[in-house]
Amino acid sequence: MIFFLLLLSSILTTESNITGQVHSMRTGSMPGTVELSSAVSISPSHAIALCIFYPGTPVILDMDTGMIQPDSIVFSPDLGIVLLIFKEEVFQDYQIPSDHLPRIGETLQIVGQELNGTFTVEGTIMEQYPDGAVLLASELREGLMGAAAFDDNGRFVGIITGTIQPEFQFPENTDQDYLVLYPSQIWYMWAQLAIQSEEYTGQPFGVTALSSISLNRNRSSGIQLVSVTENSTAWNVGLRPGDLITHINNIPVYHPETLRGLLILSEDTLDVRVLTRNRERSIIIPPCN
Repeated sequence: MIFFLLLLSSILTTESNITGQVHSMRTGSMPGTVELSSAVSISPSHAIALCIFYPGTPVILDMDTGMIQPDSIVFSPDLGIVLLIFKEEVFQDYQIPSDHLPRIGETLQIVGQELNGTFTVEGTIMEQYPDGAVLLASELREGLMGAAAFDDNGRFVGIITGTIQPEFQFPENTDQDYLVLYPSQIWYMWAQLAIQSEEYTGQPFGVTALSSISLNRNRSSGIQLVSVTENSTAWNVGLRPGDLITHINNIPVYHPETLRGLLILSEDTLDVRVLTRNRERSIIIPPCN
């Protein structure tokens, strides 16, 4: 299923203009003020955006056909993003977020919003942080918070979450500003689950988990297992309290929602890399559906 969705995403991308997937989002963050940012369409009826407003805040998308309001909004404070849901099909251009992680040296197209509409700047990947975020060297402009990032193949690979100026890291690039990119690889599974409204009807997997993000490169980040129910699927495959899941199918993972999504959507076995007291092992999880 996941391969099919990603293949469909690639086909849709080549047939559409990436700027057509980025929409002006207006939020009334305070009385008498309007904040302008971006929302990216990922299905005919769904758009993803940075979580920069509170529940209950008025949200409007400024479309060519007029201003529209989402019928409902799903927040993920842990991931820092929101899903805007429309009952009707309102987006012609869209694509499923990619699981591709941009590499150091790769150039991305950053599509943001300003008063006159969308604009595009280039950004070059400089570094990946231990928590999965990516640093880009780019021109700094107003309207880049929540901007969408696309690679050379037109894949939607992440959302801009902030700006920094790390002169001490890259003194040779003092004329550059830096953007922080939250790759879609980290959150695309949550988005797919939210779109499909999938509910797991099988046996509970049997873990309580939380995100474990390290700022120290000598310590791994991942999904920390707080508890594992005895005789559950998780217990029977060898997972135990204190285990840190760092990779699933060779992809770095940071949030429990990723594990949940793969358990629900995957029709194949999952190859899980686990770290326990600095000892690494591999665990195979059979399909749970």
